[in-house]
Amino acid sequence: MYPGPSSTSSFKRSHLINTLLFAGVVIVLALSFQYIFERKIILHSESSGSYKINRILKFTDAGEIPIFGPSTAEGAFIPSLLGPEYFNYGLSGVRDDVLLFFLEQECKKVKKNPNILLVLSLDGFTYSLGEPNNYILNSNDPDVKKLIGNTYRPYYKIPFIKYYGQYEWYVKDYLTDRINLTKYSERGASIEKNVLTKEKFADLIAERRSWPTWFKNDSVLEKRFVNLVRNHPKRHFIIVIPPFHPSYFDQYKNYDDALHYFSWLAGFPNVSVLNYSHHFYPDDCYFNTSHLNYNGALLFNKMLKDTLPQVLWPVLP
Repeated sequence: MYPGPSSTSSFKRSHLINTLLFAGVVIVLALSFQYIFERKIILHSESSGSYKINRILKFTDAGEIPIFGPSTAEGAFIPSLLGPEYFNYGLSGVRDDVLLFFLEQECKKVKKNPNILLVLSLDGFTYSLGEPNNYILNSNDPDVKKLIGNTYRPYYKIPFIKYYGQYEWYVKDYLTDRINLTKYSERGASIEKNVLTKEKFADLIAERRSWPTWFKNDSVLEKRFVNLVRNHPKRHFIIVIPPFHPSYFDQYKNYDDALHYFSWLAGFPNVSVLNYSHHFYPDDCYFNTSHLNYNGALLFNKMLKDTLPQVLWPVLP
């Protein structure tokens, strides 16, 4: 008898076992790497976009007062000055489609504190997702997947592979945040500390005066916002418009329309509007014509802290 077939069969079984073991080790290592990468790099700080999206989806603090909005929220509100219950969810580059996503997630939660601070743009309701990489971590959440629409990729379902081509971006973002000396960051806030030279700021003023600004609402987004307000009468929506530089309004064509709309929103029993857009500061309090720097944010938050107790709804027992 020849031992060949038996030896061959044994070799094949051994090879299959070794292959499966190797594949198992690779999978375990890949999943372990992804877990560490997500926790230590992607979710590296409270001011990162990925962290804020993950937090609104997976974390509930019954006493928290969230602050939602674009960069004018992220760079203007200092939670530690307003109170320990505040967290700044503002995101640079986003517009009202993302704002509504955050508001809708917030309104799903059972909270003792009914108050929500949000910044609405003087441009009206418009669309912008901002940085796409902020969404990949939670891209398979149904609401995130709906939000990012055509930017969703099928390989986002595959662990480890979902970040293919973007690992360098996350590492760069992590390192930038770690060594950044020009921003003040805490509880989601990310505020520019630099004061521009008079010459540089003069250039920004001239640039601002070169293009017109209009207030115009996208009807779909506006309807979603109004329905959200109407469907959640026990939540208090406090719309805050931070201060702008005076030059912002030089080519603003229909500011009265914006005022009329904010006045209409204030007619809802669960909406308050605090419009500080014309509360002007010296030039050294601005990072540009539409954003405060840390100097301006300090002044603004001290003023806001005095005003908020007059409009805040009481915390539920």
